[in-house]
Amino acid sequence: MPKGKLKEAFKLRYYNFIFRGKFQFKALSDGTYKTYINQISVTSKQALYHIAPDFLYYNTFYNICPGDNVIDAGANFGHLSTYYSKLTGTAGRVYAFEPDSINRMFITENIGLNTDCPKNIILEDLLIWNTNSLIDFCESGTVGSSALYFNSTSKIIKKQSVTLDEWVFQQQIKRLNFIKMDIEGAEIQAMEGAVKVLTTLKPDLAIASYHIVDGKPTYIWLEKFFTEMNYPYKTVRFRHNEIITFAGPSIVSNSHEI
Repeated sequence: MPKGKLKEAFKLRYYNFIFRGKFQFKALSDGTYKTYINQISVTSKQALYHIAPDFLYYNTFYNICPGDNVIDAGANFGHLSTYYSKLTGTAGRVYAFEPDSINRMFITENIGLNTDCPKNIILEDLLIWNTNSLIDFCESGTVGSSALYFNSTSKIIKKQSVTLDEWVFQQQIKRLNFIKMDIEGAEIQAMEGAVKVLTTLKPDLAIASYHIVDGKPTYIWLEKFFTEMNYPYKTVRFRHNEIITFAGPSIVSNSHEI
């Protein structure tokens, strides 16, 4: 197996081959990477070979449009926030929720690399939950940062949580088109705190629902929740056990056959 620059060149050619027609990857001379998704480019410090399909998975039913208001809950390193920013344009807003301070540094860095990115990303240092309080949070600087899963190697901090109902009220948001959510099992609590938002604003949602909580994947709870709310939903399984529960008006209006 090649190493160093040769290895990176091999990976670049390999992933451009297997994803031909869907994504294009470029390694830039400054050590950053550029990923093209449907002619939209995202520049980042990280190679996005493994997560590029997520860009399209989350928008299986709802296509983000110019002027949309979007929440990226669990923004991690800001890759999807940057992509959504360019889709929504100057008339739209992207609210990137990321409670991990290490991840927020990467978000800021990656956004700065995209000089063509509209100034429409609002970074929220908040943890979405079912109460407005201080709660324990495992800050690992990875996708594994969580208010539910704790380990002995990461820092445990007190973090301000907020319900989406309260946050929308505080921000006086009158329109919310789409919510992407991947918050390491806390999707259950997040939905409990978003009943008013769903009832009044009726956003479309794409929620990562493969996390295991109390021995069960979270899509089981989410499906029960949306059924009781009479909110349209559909759970879809993608590659590598990726499971996303979609919900909202687009489930009814969109005739996709998955």
